[in-house]
Amino acid sequence: MRHDLPSADRVREATVRDSKAAGPDPFDDEPPGGAIASGTWYYPWGQLELARLHDLVRRGFEANRYVDYVDNFGDVVDAAEFRWVDDSGARQERVAARPGEPPALLLDDVTPARGAVEVRVAGGSWRPAVLRRGATDRPPHRESDPVVTVQGRWADGLLELPAPVLGRPVIVCDARPRISTGESREEAATPDGEEHEARHDVVLRPDGRWTTRHLLGFRYLTVRAEGPVDVEVEARVHPVPRRGAFLCSDERLNQIWATSAYTLRLCLQELVVDGIKRDRMPWMGDQALSTLTNAFAFADRRAAHDTLVALGQPRHGYVNGIADYSLWWVIACGFYLRHFDATDDVDALAGQVERFLEDMAAHAGPDGILRPALLPDQFITHVFLDWGLEIDPDRDLTALQVLWWWAMTSGARVLTAARHGGAARWQGRADALRSVLEHRARDSAGTWRDYLDAEGPAATPYADFLAVASGLTENVPTSLRVAIRESGRAGTPFMTAFALRALGMAGERHEAVRRLRSWWGEMLDAGARTFWEDFADDGTDALDMYGRPFGKSLCHGWSAGPLVLLPELVLGVRPLADGWAVLELDPCLGDLTWARAVVPLPGGDLVVDAETSAAEVVVVVDVPPGSALRHPEHGELGPGRWTLTYPEESIT
Repeated sequence: MRHDLPSADRVREATVRDSKAAGPDPFDDEPPGGAIASGTWYYPWGQLELARLHDLVRRGFEANRYVDYVDNFGDVVDAAEFRWVDDSGARQERVAARPGEPPALLLDDVTPARGAVEVRVAGGSWRPAVLRRGATDRPPHRESDPVVTVQGRWADGLLELPAPVLGRPVIVCDARPRISTGESREEAATPDGEEHEARHDVVLRPDGRWTTRHLLGFRYLTVRAEGPVDVEVEARVHPVPRRGAFLCSDERLNQIWATSAYTLRLCLQELVVDGIKRDRMPWMGDQALSTLTNAFAFADRRAAHDTLVALGQPRHGYVNGIADYSLWWVIACGFYLRHFDATDDVDALAGQVERFLEDMAAHAGPDGILRPALLPDQFITHVFLDWGLEIDPDRDLTALQVLWWWAMTSGARVLTAARHGGAARWQGRADALRSVLEHRARDSAGTWRDYLDAEGPAATPYADFLAVASGLTENVPTSLRVAIRESGRAGTPFMTAFALRALGMAGERHEAVRRLRSWWGEMLDAGARTFWEDFADDGTDALDMYGRPFGKSLCHGWSAGPLVLLPELVLGVRPLADGWAVLELDPCLGDLTWARAVVPLPGGDLVVDAETSAAEVVVVVDVPPGSALRHPEHGELGPGRWTLTYPEESIT
């Protein structure tokens, strides 16, 4: 039954608590041992983020046997000049950094109120330095997440943890042990070798205990040693509060949302990475979806910002060596602007967005169609879209053109927010591309072809659902709605999340929730405590991927789509203006009797409590400062608390 609580604070606290309890997360939001942020540090723009990217890539290659990551990301500079004004007058200092680390200046006696700190690199122009809080004895880029000890239980020779973690086993035994770990029992039970994704290099600690050289993503552990063995696990835990929550009358959906939240939390490291076992590196497709899911679960603005900044500085070529990932970078900047408070960094992002669009436009023809060139440094394929999808390189892929349109419109929004003069130009190019696509990629029934100027029906659903999810198709005709509904699942959970979002936008929200419940629920039925890189297809080994027996990542951030999907599909919660300045609420409970959500907004938490009653849905909503709720009858409401009713069709 629904729990009616008298105050917004109590509703919020109970919803977040009960939502977390529905999932596998065993850790406190703020584990002990974190750094005390008492120091004020200054960096050149983008350098801390690049240093973290370099470190993650290095550690990923060291810890994993099978990694493919394009080495075209930006360089970390070795020195910078800082200048500022304090009580002694104008000051200037050159800071040299250790190899691989960014220059960082500690100025505890300088605050933004007393004057800006500026920085320049390699004789370039002076720019505002970026302020970061950290400990006084070490700069923020050297900090790491707290470590928490986890105990497991032994069963059939395996140590089983309550949930997957990123960490190290710590072993007491008489001689060097041999170990194997895994996200699955099968992987951990297999002796260490080429079948394993991770390297299990064992080293002796100063305290006489054994551990692994590298952090490992695992839930199960086998220790092969002579004599008695004692094991505990030291897990790295990202100290981020669980601000968001979703609960409803369907316990299965509650479990899916909470498991998605833990999946994403494990992928929030120094930057947002794809998974905890492999590759454990930032990938832009993953980050595009993670920008949305993070906004609904944790609102960890720093993680979203830093990952975008780090990936947005390739020395050459495409982000991650993939043309559509460069497009996703611009699209994700639009997500970031819409779902976070980006007022203090939108100007810097706008400059990057302009450069990205210019670089990609160099690959567009006079007709506006994007035809990315093959470049020397690229990923396995320069147009990826989704795993398992074969693309004809000699034809113009409609789905890629939709992403190009989406990138230009997203970029124009970012540029507009920064009052950048290029906004109208990119919106104009996007409008021109829309006209070309309507003529060459859309059939008479209103659905989208796989390739421009193609004959016959589409063989894949990507163009259809991306056209809706992006907003390219604003008024969805019945034919297109039916095509998206009949297309079923779309490849990986990454693209399936956008397909379900499009299905909801096409008026099939109840069906989208039903499919989400089924497809993510199948992973739960298979024993998942975090969600996987790919679904388990019937008749195939659920753990196999890339032709390797344990190649599939069983904790993958791009599979946390339910974090954004469930609040959107069930309660219709979405921002209508940047930074959630205006939002909408449009419940569609279907067969649910009640649903609640807490969505962390820049000005506080949005709390939505909905219940079916006779022929209507009754909603109690608390809107925080800085946001207004747009209602069809009452206009814009906010901030404050209201009891609103929605008509009977919201139930069906």
